Formats: sequence, C-alpha cells, structure tokens
Amino acid sequence: MLEKIPWPFTRLYDKYPNRIFVKWFKRIAENIKDRKISGNILDLGTGPGRLPIEIAKQIHSVQIFGIDLSEDMIKIARKNAEKEGVGDRIKFKVASAYNTGFENNSIDLVVSTGMIHHLKDPLLAFNEIYRILSDGGEAWLYDGRKDATKAEFEETVKSLGMEEDLPLPLQMMETIWPWMHVGCKSEVYRTGKIGRAIKESLFKNCCIREEGAYIQIKLRKYSRAA
Repeated sequence: MLEKIPWPFTRLYDKYPNRIFVKWFKRIAENIKDRKISGNILDLGTGPGRLPIEIAKQIHSVQIFGIDLSEDMIKIARKNAEKEGVGDRIKFKVASAYNTGFENNSIDLVVSTGMIHHLKDPLLAFNEIYRILSDGGEAWLYDGRKDATKAEFEETVKSLGMEEDLPLPLQMMETIWPWMHVGCKSEVYRTGKIGRAIKESLFKNCCIREEGAYIQIKLRKYSRAA
C-alpha cells in the first residue's frame, strides 16, 4: 500500500484528480467557518494544498498547516498557495501522519481528505493526532466510500455542483467509482481495520457517518476540565 504519491504522478494528481474536489474542499472550509473554529488547523496528507487554501480564503483568524510525505507535493502546495494569494497564511512541510513534528496540545483542528485508507498503521496515526490536539480539539477525517450506491454518488456530485468538473460523464463515473482508489467500504471504518484502530486509540469520543459518496469520522479529545 502506497502512503504517498510518487513523482511524476504528483504533477498529474495536481493537474487533474485533485482539482475535481475543490468544491468539496470549499464546503469543508465553510463548515469550519460555521463552527467558528479558531487557533491552529492542520491538514494531514495535504497533497497540492487545496483544502488549506480554501480554509485560508474563508477564515482569517486561524494559522493553517499542511503536511505530506511527498517533498514534491509540498513544493506544489506552496506554489498553489502563492498563486491564490494566501502563501503567507499557510505553512507546509514534509512530515508523516505518524510523526507530525508538532508539540503536544498545539493543534485545535486536524482535517484530512482521502488519506486514511492509505495508512499502514492507522492506530499509530490516530494516537499521534490525539497527542497534538488541544484539549477539546477535534479531528475531521474524510474518505471515499467504495460501497456508495449510484444514487448516493450522484446526489453528492450534484449537491456540490461537481458534475461539470468530472473527467468523464456522470453515469460512467458512477460505474467506475467502486473500482477507484478513493477509500474503503463503510464496514472498514466501523468494524474493520480502521474502525478497530479507532476503538484501540486514545480517543473516547467518536462519530462516524456516511455522507453520500464519502464517510466522515469525527474524533474529539476530551477536555481535562470535562
């Protein structure tokens, strides 16, 4: 299982697949803004950096970080942020989900899209997220659902206005979605490898729900005052 996208596929990923999800990233950024989250936000497996860019555009009261295993991805992310005029608002660096390099209790929100199904050791990653989260901090982890129905896939695409961004006709994308390397079946996140890792982790507060073609995992670090 690859945990990072190698060169030269990093360039292809930036130019084609990742751009499809910009409207999804905007929706996530809107949700963060609506929750009035402040402080430090970290994007795990940031890739070309488009989620941090959308967060920076919408929220000016936060410090944003993005990490990725690929040095080339980090170079691309920095260039993309500069192009969008938010290069001074985001700090990108090469680091692993297993060893982020951040201090204990220093991050208020961890976000990740399409990364957790790549993890060889999800338990180690979840405990690292717990370590760096501040008291009461949350992790919002999103992944694709391979068992999403065609109706769920279509509803997701249309609700986000992504139909015109797809590289292939919607009906064809609905057919090949289960075969794409976008995530796992829902049971993997609930009772399988990832679900078991969550239960064994330091997190005691977890909410998992299917949202159309993707799944959302919310983890909360209990406040010492609670």
